[in-house]
Amino acid sequence: MARFLIDTDYDALIRSEITNALLENYTDAKMLKAEDMAVSQIKNYISGFYDVDAIFTVDDPLPSPDPRNAYIVMITIDCALYHLYTSTAPDRIPEHRALRYNDALEWLKGISEGKKANLPAITDDNGEIKSPIRIKSKYAPENNKW
Repeated sequence: MARFLIDTDYDALIRSEITNALLENYTDAKMLKAEDMAVSQIKNYISGFYDVDAIFTVDDPLPSPDPRNAYIVMITIDCALYHLYTSTAPDRIPEHRALRYNDALEWLKGISEGKKANLPAITDDNGEIKSPIRIKSKYAPENNKW
């Protein structure tokens, strides 16, 4: 499976920020680890509602036009950069990075609480959209038949 984020995704937003602020501790391995953590974090929030395999599976090379959801790409970058900062320079996290990370978390929490997003829904084998409603109880089921 190819990486979800590609190097050119960073060019538009922050390539120079990464290299300038994290120059002494930055490695590509740390960046890849931060990307993996961000993707896992996002998957954990949206997996009960949306098809994470369809969202995060990309072909290598990436087809044109880009099939990825631009907002998911953006919040993945925001989360990855926050994780990169916390692992390499936690005392130098720029305020805008922390704000963008918190905005991404707020959106993800909203999704986990049932807020709608323009993402591929989970479908069953027949192509029907599965309902994200789950009924559960902290009590064990009882059999009241006599």
